[in-house]
Amino acid sequence: MTRTARIALLQLRAFDVEDAARSLEHTLAMVDEAAEQRPDIIALPEVTYPAYFLGRAQLDQPAVLAPAAAEARFAEKARQHRTHIAAGMASEAPAGASARYCNGAVLFGRDGDVIGRTAKSFLWHFDRRWFTAGAAYPVFETDAGRIGMLVCADGRVPEIARSLVLGGAEIILDLTAWVSSGRDARALTSSQRTYLMPTRAAENGVWVAAADKVGVEARSIVYCGGSCVVDPRGQYVAQLNSTDEGILRFDVPLDETATPIRRRPELYDALGWPTERLPVEAQRGEPLVVGDWERYIAAVQMRVPDDGAAFLDLARRHVERLALHDARLVLFPATPVRLRAAYRHDELLAGVRRIAADSGVIVAFTAPEPDGAGPRAMYLVGADGVLARHRQTHTRPGARFETVPLGDEPCPVIETPLGRVGLMVGAEGFVPEVARSLMLRGAEIILWCGDDPALAMAPVVRTRADENRVFVACAAAPSATGATMIVAPSGAVLAEALEGCDLAVGATVNRAWAHLKERAPGSDVVLARQPGTYGALLRVTAAAPARVV
Repeated sequence: MTRTARIALLQLRAFDVEDAARSLEHTLAMVDEAAEQRPDIIALPEVTYPAYFLGRAQLDQPAVLAPAAAEARFAEKARQHRTHIAAGMASEAPAGASARYCNGAVLFGRDGDVIGRTAKSFLWHFDRRWFTAGAAYPVFETDAGRIGMLVCADGRVPEIARSLVLGGAEIILDLTAWVSSGRDARALTSSQRTYLMPTRAAENGVWVAAADKVGVEARSIVYCGGSCVVDPRGQYVAQLNSTDEGILRFDVPLDETATPIRRRPELYDALGWPTERLPVEAQRGEPLVVGDWERYIAAVQMRVPDDGAAFLDLARRHVERLALHDARLVLFPATPVRLRAAYRHDELLAGVRRIAADSGVIVAFTAPEPDGAGPRAMYLVGADGVLARHRQTHTRPGARFETVPLGDEPCPVIETPLGRVGLMVGAEGFVPEVARSLMLRGAEIILWCGDDPALAMAPVVRTRADENRVFVACAAAPSATGATMIVAPSGAVLAEALEGCDLAVGATVNRAWAHLKERAPGSDVVLARQPGTYGALLRVTAAAPARVV
């Protein structure tokens, strides 16, 4: 028998903290309405009570209930309707914390008892004025499945969702308040809504359900709505619009899962290094003249030919043409493993070296190992020869890929005339720890030789750039799931190839922008990490380098 969890996501109108009493009564009435369909779980947005922007108000005033009193009201509703309620609210912080409150998520059981709590870890912008950061990622066993909870910007940190899934989560509830802007309320969205949460679902093979707010709070914060359910392949299966309150109901088939790419924790030791020992942290003080680092790079979308000689002919034509665009680097898709025998390593490498020497362009491509039996390797070749070689370390899940040989060294970071470049091949891009480790070890630009992936590649490319604040360039097959594009550290697409076409795209990158790691004031993707809480991600505890080089 298929296990199903019926969820109800409340998309609520935003209230100012001064209207906390009215907000609470309105929310409880919406809970009553949602309960009519007998859901197993009702999820509410981030800090539904008393408000997200607390301003100068203190919670210990007559107009605002203390956290314990507010929790009692939600517990009463859970008990009344015999349902679970996941409520975003201001909660009391542990004794000795930096602030009195947490931006909390509280899970109530059907009997009204608190099953568990979590607190927002990646505090966003003015969060830190009122809240102390959480430092744990618990998963809660319920009769509706194993539940993990994110609070809004925690979805931007790949280690958090990954920890929840490694802890056994079958559903991740995202209690959120996605901030947006725009002239047309009907078109509002956010990076989390557009590509980050679909990527979290797909890279972990898990269901994600997000409850958001709509409207305007404190005359300065606009919410984009779009409450949604995302399946384990990263596809939206239910969603609301950006303007209206509502209740999104969906029966989650818990046994419908997707197998993520097998992790290799021994390759991710940088995730556990103390922040002060990270190469990326040492780079902050580097003096850079922004105008000196403008570089044009290109990525080629193409059907990879059936033999190496044909590839070399196409590669030369592309590189020579793109050199006239002033491209300093050209990236090619990965050669399919099935063509290994038709691509002779020595001939291919020698041919690309001639192309790079003749054009003065750096070329990134893949080739089989010399014996034809080893892992697929990615090469970075410049006018003076090979700059780097990387042997692919991850492959797709499934029986047909179990025998694919793999390398045993982490993806490299290389000093180049463009800046510090990290390399990824094929399935590696779908593993968040790979790109994260590259960034922590100093990569400013990540090159991804993609192929024809089983999952949609475009949202993953934007996520890797955004969550790490680096440039990402990828080249892939001209298929529906492949994506050939160049993305800025903000997640903005700088260039993107037309689906189904063989063509190249290019854009200007500047390593200086990859040194800006703040996603919002005070929300730094490096400094806000909590490596001491990532033990579940590391099979072994590796020592940080004695010094940064």
